[in-house]
Amino acid sequence: MSTVPAEMGCAFYWASNDGMSGHVWLSDGDLRALTDEMLVQGMPWPAERVGADASIDADELEAVLEPASPEPRLLADATLWLDWLRFLEGASVNGGLLVRP
Repeated sequence: MSTVPAEMGCAFYWASNDGMSGHVWLSDGDLRALTDEMLVQGMPWPAERVGADASIDADELEAVLEPASPEPRLLADATLWLDWLRFLEGASVNGGLLVRP
C-alpha cells in the first residue's frame, strides 16, 4: 500500500527548532505504517519527498492534518499515531517540516 521505499529510515525536523525538541527519526517500518495510515485516512501526505532532502511548508501540513482522525483505522499502535499527529501539528506552527533521509 505504501509508496515509501523499503530499507530506509528518515529524520524529520521542524523548520524552527531549538535542537532539543522538534525532531524525530522513524525506522523504515514505522514510516511505512504511518504513511499507510495517512493514506487510509485520506491525508494528502507528500510521500514522494521522503526519500530525499526536502521540505514541507506549514500551509501544506495544515492541509495534511485537516482530514486526520486521532483514532487510527489501520495502525495498531495508537500511541505512535497520536505522537505523529502532535509532531506534525507542532511542525505546522514552527515553520514547516524538513525531511532528511
